[in-house]
Amino acid sequence: MEYTVRSTYTKARSRARRAADIAVILLICLALVFALFKLILVPVSVSGSRVCDIADGELILVDRVSKFVSDYSEGDIVRVNRGRGFELLRVAAGGGSDYTVRGGRTYLNGCLIDESGYASEWGGETEFSVSVPEDSLLLLPDNREGITSLEEYTIRYAAVYGEVRLRIHPLSKLNLFI
Repeated sequence: MEYTVRSTYTKARSRARRAADIAVILLICLALVFALFKLILVPVSVSGSRVCDIADGELILVDRVSKFVSDYSEGDIVRVNRGRGFELLRVAAGGGSDYTVRGGRTYLNGCLIDESGYASEWGGETEFSVSVPEDSLLLLPDNREGITSLEEYTIRYAAVYGEVRLRIHPLSKLNLFI
């Protein structure tokens, strides 16, 4: 006795089912891409940059999720809303830290730190000191000239939009910020 398997689908129904499967897969992929670029890595066109690593007209991706996973580190570039719109600033000190400028030198929690890789030098006569509250960050521009008070740069953590992760335009300056 010989057995044969008969398909209950016709060729037309099989093609329609394959087309529906492909459509569902494409919709899922589009939803994932939308979630990635709207909720997680948000593209931002830069205007009025205050950090030396990023120029006006460049396109960057800002990571909105990492702040819920880990704290920001000194030197990270973040996008923040200080009430006058969004701007890019660099993390100088985290919550609970003491940031001091004395004689043009910078100290974090009493230890001398080197910010020369990205920040302009403080004037030799400059004297500042601020204790950053636990729920805040000290965010400074790379050009430190004209800063008269560190308190105005002490920003509540909730005002931080996210951390700059990737420069995608222009392609010649493609860069990953870790």
